[in-house]
Amino acid sequence: MSHTIRIKDCIDNHEKYVSLMAALPDKELAKKLDLVHIQMEIAEKTKNIASLELLEIWRIQIIDARIHKAENKIPDAINEMELAIADIETVVAKSEERTEVLSKYITPEKDVLPKEESKDNSTQLSMFD
Repeated sequence: MSHTIRIKDCIDNHEKYVSLMAALPDKELAKKLDLVHIQMEIAEKTKNIASLELLEIWRIQIIDARIHKAENKIPDAINEMELAIADIETVVAKSEERTEVLSKYITPEKDVLPKEESKDNSTQLSMFD
């Protein structure tokens, strides 16, 4: 995608991108902002004006997202890994609860199955000798 198309897309969808980024943790937004600043320095050194314009728009969007997040007290979006870990912890906790409940109702005497009487299998084995 060319820089012109990207710039137009960023300008046209400014509010959408700001809203999406506002759900990110502030630490991640700060990291993104630092990265954009580094990229802007490189673009200035190489005199890449088109990239510099795009990076300036991204910089403004990140700053707007941080401001929007702070003013509206937007909570951080839960990432997929944290959600998966929470699900696993819930399953483990429920399993432990069930085990505790079952252990109250099961006594060792009830769990022991009667042993089968040993059968003399020597006649069956004699066919293979």
